[in-house]
Amino acid sequence: MVVVIARIEQSSGTCLLVAPISHTAPRGAGEAIEIPTNVKKQLGLDREKSWIILTELNRFLWPGPDIRPVAGSDNPFYDALPDWLFAKVRDGVVHHFETGRLKMTKRTE
Repeated sequence: MVVVIARIEQSSGTCLLVAPISHTAPRGAGEAIEIPTNVKKQLGLDREKSWIILTELNRFLWPGPDIRPVAGSDNPFYDALPDWLFAKVRDGVVHHFETGRLKMTKRTE
């Protein structure tokens, strides 16, 4: 699962920048934001603790093999994050970019 941070239209297709979600707790403070239980429930996610990683983004063209439909659906997206949570994620990613601690990985295209 990922959080779409940006969508960039290009002549070769749509480029997505996404922040990964992990069940593994971050090593350092400020590296990730825990997804609140009520938001996980709204999104239809499992009950395990999950964090949105703020120190890395993946970049790829969409549609493509990197995002697959949700089980039982033709739609690859679960739902939108609440505005307040997306703002925290955006601000955290921007902070890590500005301090040179954001890792960007180009995925299959």
